[in-house]
Amino acid sequence: MKTEPLFNQKKLFRSIILTVFYSLFFTVNINAFGRALPDSIPLKVLVLGNSIAWHGAKPAVGWKGNWGMAASAAEKDFVHLLKGKVKATSPQTEFQWANIADSFERKFWKYESKDFKKFSDWNPDLIILEIGENINDTLAVKHMLGEHLDRFVKELSAGKQVKICLAGSFWPNQHVDQIMKAACARNNWIYVDLQGLYEDRNKNTAIQHYQNKGVGMHPSDAGMEQITNRIWNEIQHLFK
Repeated sequence: MKTEPLFNQKKLFRSIILTVFYSLFFTVNINAFGRALPDSIPLKVLVLGNSIAWHGAKPAVGWKGNWGMAASAAEKDFVHLLKGKVKATSPQTEFQWANIADSFERKFWKYESKDFKKFSDWNPDLIILEIGENINDTLAVKHMLGEHLDRFVKELSAGKQVKICLAGSFWPNQHVDQIMKAACARNNWIYVDLQGLYEDRNKNTAIQHYQNKGVGMHPSDAGMEQITNRIWNEIQHLFK
């Protein structure tokens, strides 16, 4: 009769010790996992965009640059400006960028996954997509842009926990922006609203500097800086 309470006490004590042990074990592992992935500073940044991000020379339309179209110099386009801000905070971070207007934007519902394997193989930690301008507003609804964005990002991430930033359209594009906002809310991605910049065309576009309308409607140096600042405002916390 006297041994049963003692046995129960020992059993209870052992149970408490095991509970504390496993709690500490899993807490340590969860915290380590958190530092390694969600809270780590991105060391590889991939920017995939269109001609605003990069466009080779096209003399036929008066464009002689080899950087973000309509910027007066490479260091004035938004990719280089953004890279400068990131490097000032995180010098070890690497950058890659590319124009995917023809390979994704204009045919997002039938793009070829193999065309983007080189980007996923690079294992980026942060992917910035600046891809709204060449997506037809009607086709964005008809071909369910949101579903293809989910698939595209999943493939680019290649199973890794990657931070995603989606920039809306510099040019007015109502449905595209709405779909992008919804995708960001659904997936906990970062959304950057660029609406309103194009309204001040004399300042934020290069329309006064190029005879060709297609080139001139691209962001001027001031417009590029505005795009940079809006993106940086939303992602700078990742580099602290």
